[in-house]
Amino acid sequence: MVRSTLIAAGAMLLCGASFAQQQAAPLYPVTSPVQRGPVINLRTGQPLSAAREAQMRAYTQIVYDNTCTYSVAGYYFGGNPCEDHIDEGRIPGGVGGNNPLGSTIDNNITFFEVSYCAFVATGSVNMQVGFYDNLGQCGGISPVPPPLSTQGTIFQLPVATLPGNGCWTVGFDLGNTGICMPSDGDGIFDNVANLDVFNWSWRMVSGNGGSLLSGEPIATVSGSCTYNIPCSTDPLYGNPCGSGLGTIDSWWVNTDGDPAGGANTNAACNPALGTGCYWFGGHPTGPFSSYWLRLGSNGSCGGCVATAVSYCTAGTTSTGCNAAMTLQSGIPSASNAGPAIVAATGVNGQKTGLIFFGIGQQATPWAPASSSFLCVKSPTLRTSVQATGGTNGACNGSMSIDINAQLAAQGVFPVVAGSVFDIQAWFRDPPAVKTTHLSNGLEIVLCP
Repeated sequence: MVRSTLIAAGAMLLCGASFAQQQAAPLYPVTSPVQRGPVINLRTGQPLSAAREAQMRAYTQIVYDNTCTYSVAGYYFGGNPCEDHIDEGRIPGGVGGNNPLGSTIDNNITFFEVSYCAFVATGSVNMQVGFYDNLGQCGGISPVPPPLSTQGTIFQLPVATLPGNGCWTVGFDLGNTGICMPSDGDGIFDNVANLDVFNWSWRMVSGNGGSLLSGEPIATVSGSCTYNIPCSTDPLYGNPCGSGLGTIDSWWVNTDGDPAGGANTNAACNPALGTGCYWFGGHPTGPFSSYWLRLGSNGSCGGCVATAVSYCTAGTTSTGCNAAMTLQSGIPSASNAGPAIVAATGVNGQKTGLIFFGIGQQATPWAPASSSFLCVKSPTLRTSVQATGGTNGACNGSMSIDINAQLAAQGVFPVVAGSVFDIQAWFRDPPAVKTTHLSNGLEIVLCP
């Protein structure tokens, strides 16, 4: 994988009237439907087959999603070949943060999607996209990198496969050589917006057009459509969408040869914006000043880490046992990459029981006067009945299943990277209320 470059931030710059509060132009309405383009293998430059694309999406965890449309109308920005448009967003997971399930300190980015409008006679456009660990925001430390050809992780997108003449969403599969991006800018949650963001950029090297504007923080939920955070509903089109976590109502332009804060002085770049910070008059009066982007990861840069969290309370049996549900070995995986053993230990010996699983937590009393709780919401799937083994009257019984194999064999619940499942054990205890007891609950998050 490629380690994305961390560039030192430049001088302090407030979003004053000469920068973020100026009206950025040109801004164009989206007048034709946004079409779904191909997902392109960046190594070969060729589109993925439908089957390969579906497989790739199933095993990809979306870590950043800024795709919701401004509630008034859709717009795109017309870029100049000399302009690098630099936006920001946040991928949670840094140390010290209140992080969603499945997030990691860093992220092996193996997939990204952009959306743009272009109107060119040849039917194709030429676009550069770049990613940076942390450059900051327009409202704090200004990102003033040199031209993108010399810094950062830059992708020259394949010209022949980027469609023009209309509005398109196009994806890119990086395969096994992704880019490593730290969560929260540097792997640490500082609780300072300017320090906890990553940056990305786009440049229209050729072709008349630019990125769609996205993000609608009033009508949608920030951070939606990532990890276990439900998608928002696009206020204009009604489809599932996300409003990017950490993105703000402004963006930066770096124009070749121009100092920050100056007018456009490079004659070869006319017409172009001067280097500086821009917005579109302020949201919600104007469109939210952020760009369309979706990022997907196959886990931590060092490999996806197994996530299993205990919750709910195990009942105390007639012999004083408290059954504990744990992940004993392996990594829960959407692709059934290998065994992942979840087990209930400390169960009454020489009894029978089973393990069941579903989606969603609860803590409902098992029966009046019972110390057990039903910790998994209905509907649930039961696995086969097992003997607990051990010694009668002792707490040395156990049960186990390969949760990867169980998920692969069932057809009720969707199984994709980032899916969350809840698991619990049920077993016989004849002297107890309802003659049975339950373990605690265990929540797992699937790796790719």
